[in-house]
Amino acid sequence: METELDQEPRFHFEHQVEKRRNAGMTQAEATRQVRLSFGGKEQVRENCREARGTSLLETSLQDIRYALRVHRKNPGFFLIAVLTLALGIGASTAVFSLVNTILLKPLPYPNAGRVVIPWRHGPIGSLFGSDSLPWNQLEFTQLKEIATVFQNLGAFKKDDFNLTGSGSPEHLDGVRASAGFFATLGTAPLLGRTFTAGEDKPGSALVVVLSHRLWTSRFGGEPGVVGRVVNLNGFQYTVIGVMPADFNFPNGDGMPKSIDMPKYPQIWVPLALPAAPVNGPSDLCVIGEAKPNMGLTQVKQDLATFDRRWAAKFPRWNGTFTQVVPLTQQTVSDTHRPLLLLLGAVCVVLLIACSNVAGLMLNRSLGRRREFTLRGALGARRGRLVAQLMTESLLLALTGGILGTLFGQASLFLVKRFGPDSIPRLHEAGLDLRVLAFALGVTIVTGILFGLAPAIGATRTNLVEALKEGGQRSGGSASAPKLRNALLISQVALALVLVVSAGLLVRTFYHMVRANAGFDATHVITFELPLPSSKYSDTDRMAQLYNQVQQRLEATPGVESAGFASIVAMGGPTDSTDIRIPGIPPPQPGSPAPFANYLFVSPHYFATIGTPLQRGRDIADGDTLSTTPVTIINSAMAKKYWPGQDPVGKQLGVGWTRIPVRTIVAVVADTKQVSLREEPAPTMFVPYTQNEMKTFPNMQALQYAVRAKGNPATITTGVREAVHAVDPDLPIANYATLTTLVDTSTISDRFAMLLLGAFGILALILAAIGMYGVISYSVMQRTPEIGVRIALGAQRSQVFVMVLRQGCRLACAGIAIGVVGALAATRLMTRFLYGVQSTDPVTFVAVSFLLMAIALLACYVPARKAMKVDPMIALRYE
Repeated sequence: METELDQEPRFHFEHQVEKRRNAGMTQAEATRQVRLSFGGKEQVRENCREARGTSLLETSLQDIRYALRVHRKNPGFFLIAVLTLALGIGASTAVFSLVNTILLKPLPYPNAGRVVIPWRHGPIGSLFGSDSLPWNQLEFTQLKEIATVFQNLGAFKKDDFNLTGSGSPEHLDGVRASAGFFATLGTAPLLGRTFTAGEDKPGSALVVVLSHRLWTSRFGGEPGVVGRVVNLNGFQYTVIGVMPADFNFPNGDGMPKSIDMPKYPQIWVPLALPAAPVNGPSDLCVIGEAKPNMGLTQVKQDLATFDRRWAAKFPRWNGTFTQVVPLTQQTVSDTHRPLLLLLGAVCVVLLIACSNVAGLMLNRSLGRRREFTLRGALGARRGRLVAQLMTESLLLALTGGILGTLFGQASLFLVKRFGPDSIPRLHEAGLDLRVLAFALGVTIVTGILFGLAPAIGATRTNLVEALKEGGQRSGGSASAPKLRNALLISQVALALVLVVSAGLLVRTFYHMVRANAGFDATHVITFELPLPSSKYSDTDRMAQLYNQVQQRLEATPGVESAGFASIVAMGGPTDSTDIRIPGIPPPQPGSPAPFANYLFVSPHYFATIGTPLQRGRDIADGDTLSTTPVTIINSAMAKKYWPGQDPVGKQLGVGWTRIPVRTIVAVVADTKQVSLREEPAPTMFVPYTQNEMKTFPNMQALQYAVRAKGNPATITTGVREAVHAVDPDLPIANYATLTTLVDTSTISDRFAMLLLGAFGILALILAAIGMYGVISYSVMQRTPEIGVRIALGAQRSQVFVMVLRQGCRLACAGIAIGVVGALAATRLMTRFLYGVQSTDPVTFVAVSFLLMAIALLACYVPARKAMKVDPMIALRYE
């Protein structure tokens, strides 16, 4: 191209010279006139380059080479800027990878876009008016008959299975699902098939579908497992299929907290609802695939019609309604809110990093003011200088982006390694094309953000004034300090918003772990004992076995006491029922009935978990079906239904009038069942030996608590031997210490607190670096002034205070703006807080003082340097 640019103008030049010679001119005169008409040779070449578009490429390459030389001459500046950007870009990339995987990435179910999960909701104002409730059999059957918007409709519920006959007994978390379950999700099995409508009926052949995890762990991944017969709960089931590795539905983490579902289902068996279902307990979850031409609005309208027809048929349930939740929203449950909070926090960190590097770039560009002045005087346009500085900024950003992507990958590894299992699809997070595109976009945007303002500011130069020796020093124009100060104030303000948010989460976690849970978790182990229905179908026999296991546990060396309940403290959500209280009129039709949690307990259960009896007596061995029905209630129930009274001796019954009322014999302290955050609900505890309802709650699997005299690990073998001495085929499920259950319930809060706290610390470090840089540069700029002050008699301590005062003014301005921003931002965090208000004055004051202390510490070194200025040297300072 350059050869052509040389040959073509020469051809035209020689042609014009020859033309003038033919007209009678001499060689010299013809050459002179053509040269005048053509203009400068290099100017012609430049015009040709611009016309061909090669000048932009050449200029860009020149700018890149020059930027590399500039950065190579200032390795310290380059390293600090790149590391600052890498931290900001890396953190944002890691968090976006989580957001992408959990919120944006399609689910591994072909029909996920049209799948919804409807939930029943109690009447507004009732105890469970805001909860997502399951369906009963009759409701599901009626829905299948009435609904017209669904192409496929299925139901499912959790069930426990004991796998025996092939190795040691193993407890399996299973799901009973209707035939429409797999068709709704649209996922084909890896091996074999799923069950058909004919197999989803009572009395049909027993079949089972295995999860990929169980197939590989228990059956060694053998392809011949299809057709094999396995023993589940004492019944022979035929394996008909194996699901793919990414099929994990339903996942307990993606379900409402009130719904008990396994985290990793291991088997699926037919639901087999009876042909004439009853309007009994609600224990079914429903899932439906809308028809291709039906949107979410049509689905909601169709289910609203179902609600009206159901209320007309059963007036007692008037006010109950159905809420439709898309599968893509349901699977992330409440995870999207903490993720968005973290994404907002990391964006704040990124802004602080950009502001910090912008300040560094501004200081350096002002130090190069004479260079820009000379280039401008030689004809460089302002746009050309801005392009040069922007190239340097983008080169910094790209280097920081590459390093930040590596940092983000490392951070993501740590999050996946130590993050809570409650985050759905966490193991799938990684750097895919979307995340890399995000990282590239963030890199370019940050390069523009921190480079544009310094570039424009550095090129606004009065050439005549700047070239004078007596003009302003290389400190720049009068607006430069204002821009630097504005950048610093914004860093302090953003850091305060982030640190206040982290501080509120720290105080929330502090209040959670110090909250009175209502029990003593030390030296207590818990486990679940599921009984196979084929062997234990009678509640009296179940009660006998549970009693035998308890007696053997209490006789085990190292055991102080033992007890059991349908759900132990921190063991999960409990069953609930509406109640009736003699002397209080029943609710009017359409009005919500009083509710209470309902648990079975054994003697010594409260003593084992350390829950104190506030008044009355404990459950006794003599409380049987032949004696007066009794119950124990918690303090929350006593305060709600018998405020200011002693409820001991009063009577209480469940909603079914055929069940006799019970006499309250004691009041116990409130215990927390799911989370340390929860406010205990009214709860009644019933002796397991007085199970008059027989079917509700289900006694097929109860949970034990065993208190050890010392280290709980020393009784593990004894506990297993005690259980297997009663029945060697019984597996022990969910064996864990009560302390572990408590820690597990707080792991998500701890994870969010640690991440936000880490971002807050990073923000403080960046703000401190920014403060140090601005004050240091200011001291350097004011060195002659400081020398004059000292020469005229100013005390060095006064100079020290003067510099500190400057830093304090900037910090106070940033803190004031940050407090206003934090008051607005923390209102969005209300649902994440416990025991502390979003406007908590202690947190705001403590963080403000912390930022001020860090600002003073960052100003200390520049202030000491200013105090030691030698007047003679300062007065000769360039």
